[in-house]
Amino acid sequence: MEVWLRRAQFLLNQNQEGVETITNRALLSLPRQDHVKFLTQVAILEFKCGVPDRCRSIFEKILREFPRRGDLWSVYIDQEIRVDDVDLTRSLFERASSLSLPAKKMKFLFKYLNYGKSLGDEERVQYVVQKAREYIEHKYMMLNILTAQYKIVCEG
Repeated sequence: MEVWLRRAQFLLNQNQEGVETITNRALLSLPRQDHVKFLTQVAILEFKCGVPDRCRSIFEKILREFPRRGDLWSVYIDQEIRVDDVDLTRSLFERASSLSLPAKKMKFLFKYLNYGKSLGDEERVQYVVQKAREYIEHKYMMLNILTAQYKIVCEG
């Protein structure tokens, strides 16, 4: 995988075309379990070399296949924060935070909160805090429902 990444990086640094061709060839030769990691690394390289549109399309493609991968959302959001497109970054945070993920994978809510603070947007910070509260309340309500159902099954 490292060889393919170095080749892609070389092409990007030289402002040459062919990164997509290299990426497709690499996907044919790499084991399937390495595809997501490889594509993520290529996308990061594209962001760093100033080609954010191709990077976005790679991340969007990956997230269509694996929408519940919090780590991928987090990496994608980090790249958008570096590009400094506030509206796009907020829309990514909104999309990611609207997913019904386990609490462990919702760590990017803290990142969203810090992002709002870094922009000095107090209204957005309060919005994120409210969204986090709603998430916790929903999880707590679901836990109570499951507990009640379990008691009914055990007693009945």
